[in-house]
Amino acid sequence: MKMKSAAFFFFSSVWLLFVVWAPLLYAQSDQGALDLNQIIEEALSNNPELKGAQAKAAAYRERPSQAASLEDPRISLGVQNIATDDFDFNSIDMTMKVIELSQEVPLPGILSLKKEVAVHEAHAMEKKANEVEFSLIKKVKQAYYDLYYLTNAIAVTEENKDLLEKFLAITETRYAVGKGIQQDVLKAQVEISKITEKLIDFEQKKASTAAELRALLNRPPEAAIPDPPAIEKTAFTYTPEDLQNIALECNPALNDLQNILKSRESEYQLAKKEYFPSLMFTAAYGQREDAKKSGSMMATGYTMGGEPVEVSLPGEDRDRSDTFSFMVGFTVPLWFHSKQSRKVKETLALMEETKSHQQAMKNEIFFGIKDICERERRGSKLIDLYKNNIIPQAQASLDSARAGYEVGSVDFMALIDNQITLFDYQLSYHEVLADYEKDLAKIESVVGRRLF
Repeated sequence: MKMKSAAFFFFSSVWLLFVVWAPLLYAQSDQGALDLNQIIEEALSNNPELKGAQAKAAAYRERPSQAASLEDPRISLGVQNIATDDFDFNSIDMTMKVIELSQEVPLPGILSLKKEVAVHEAHAMEKKANEVEFSLIKKVKQAYYDLYYLTNAIAVTEENKDLLEKFLAITETRYAVGKGIQQDVLKAQVEISKITEKLIDFEQKKASTAAELRALLNRPPEAAIPDPPAIEKTAFTYTPEDLQNIALECNPALNDLQNILKSRESEYQLAKKEYFPSLMFTAAYGQREDAKKSGSMMATGYTMGGEPVEVSLPGEDRDRSDTFSFMVGFTVPLWFHSKQSRKVKETLALMEETKSHQQAMKNEIFFGIKDICERERRGSKLIDLYKNNIIPQAQASLDSARAGYEVGSVDFMALIDNQITLFDYQLSYHEVLADYEKDLAKIESVVGRRLF
């Protein structure tokens, strides 16, 4: 009787310690805990993928002014009509030094359409950067809630392992004094091995999740990642219709396609204008050297007797004026059937493709919203069910089994089964809560707005 009383006292003390203090032991303290909002801001500041997307968007913002500018003018320098017998610049009148300026000028509306194309492309790239931003926030939140679940799963598992080891000690003591059976000892050992296996798996997953979070935050591999604090279910007050309207307004992917569609429309208008020629204005200035005075020049003279004779006369200076030329040229869209017409058809087809893609994405987003809302509803109900019904009922069942075991009306196997059942429900509660919060993170990513 003394041995039975001692065992009863020991078992009751262990059980009271577990019931009263276990929740406090594995609940995370807020002090020094991982703060979700802080790590989101850290990721938005440091994540290299997001920085790359933002840099690309910044590069595209520099394109509209380029597209709206004229082509660079062309300056040509040279000489014309130089005599090949002496290469002298003043030997003949046609020789000149020439500077020529050419400028291509498209017809009105061409440059403005090119600018519109570039503006819409820049806006589309900004939306792509926003898409990367919301995807990053979703990944950070998912890693955070995975870490929450694994931290609590490890804590619950360790506490249950400790309790099972104490149960094992009791069964071994009872078996040693002939009050128990070997099957109880073996059952306790098997359950300890199984729970140890779970613990190893949880620890590995937690290490992988912490590594994933470091990568998202761009922290060094050796940086410490604190455990998340205890969380409560986030209130959800949106209807699917509310979320669909927000998505139509804010979803980055939809806005990206809308800007791409506007860009395609401008390209289509631009392609139709390519049937018309562009103009080339050319102005040239020619500088000619003045004719030099020669020492003498030969002429025919006559003597007093009327005989002809060659005489040398002094040369004369002669000014040569400079020249100016102006020309207008234009392109001839001679091959319009195989070039311009094909371009118009290409841009029109791309417009239709973008419209179809836009509608398909809209349908996908609406389905995703509906699906996530259904999962949110299910998760919310399960959280309340575990918290208010299943876990208290499992706890009551375990308490009853414990009381029955103490008086000998319930065997050890039933006690262990009730303990494992409660353990599984505790794990399920944290898992369902983490999945619920991850679903809310997905909703934010789908609609393109911070909601929680």
